[in-house]
Amino acid sequence: MRTLILKSPSKLNLYLKIIRRRSNGYHELVTLFHRISLCDTLRIQKKPKEFFLRCSDPRLSCGEDNLITRAYRELQNIFPKLGGVSVNLTKRIPMGGGLGGGSGNAASFLLGMKKLYSLPVSRMQLVQIAVRLGADVAFFIYDTSTAIGRGVGEKLKLVPNKIKHWFVLVISREELSTKQVYQALPRKLPAVSLTKVSRVVTMISNFFSRKNSHQISQLFANDLEAPAFQLRPSIRQTLLRFHPLGVTFSGMSGSGPTVFAMVPSLSKAREVARKIRKQEPDKQVLICHSW
Repeated sequence: MRTLILKSPSKLNLYLKIIRRRSNGYHELVTLFHRISLCDTLRIQKKPKEFFLRCSDPRLSCGEDNLITRAYRELQNIFPKLGGVSVNLTKRIPMGGGLGGGSGNAASFLLGMKKLYSLPVSRMQLVQIAVRLGADVAFFIYDTSTAIGRGVGEKLKLVPNKIKHWFVLVISREELSTKQVYQALPRKLPAVSLTKVSRVVTMISNFFSRKNSHQISQLFANDLEAPAFQLRPSIRQTLLRFHPLGVTFSGMSGSGPTVFAMVPSLSKAREVARKIRKQEPDKQVLICHSW
């Protein structure tokens, strides 16, 4: 095998609660990840020694700061005689949208290299590499659609889910910096009961996997919405457009600016998307489903 073509999915954060700020500046959180069908594509091909990365979007750096490049360097540290590879990345997931596109790319690349070179590396070793690359990367290492993430998102509990849920995504063409959103959080965070938060996210995941999420829609929350709204008031305005359209629930994914609505069927998704496109002609509106 010399070439692999891989789909690299994105994710939504259906719940995100900030627990505390760590001394190193990172934030401990509890989140519910859900993988969706909006995907990038990676074509990876064996080369004798060299590493090449090309991307369909010229705005994306293909240098040493790219997560795929960093993932390759991590593998080189473990396997000094690792062969080269050429990577062609076709981007469909918007950059800076809170959808985990870069994290998913890195995870898909690691899994692809394991298969392409028959690397003797366990899933846990890949997860350890993923954690060094970024908080969301570990989620994409696992073959699961849904997981509860703790810590900075790297401690995962997989959630069985065979239900296909439909989503309407509204994507701003202007990126929003994750760093800026976290910096806009209050300096003094309110006290949070980890036990209570864990109970809430477990309830959500249990109902969600049985397609009864409308019963607990009021429990869904994202603590990054308030600072994101402060930085970009238009995000809140877009979210409010969902309210009269009969959606199951709506929210912002990750640090934004992408917002989403969950709906019960493809026909409902088409109806909601059609109305939102008329109201938000400057935004990209996409329909997708659970991965």
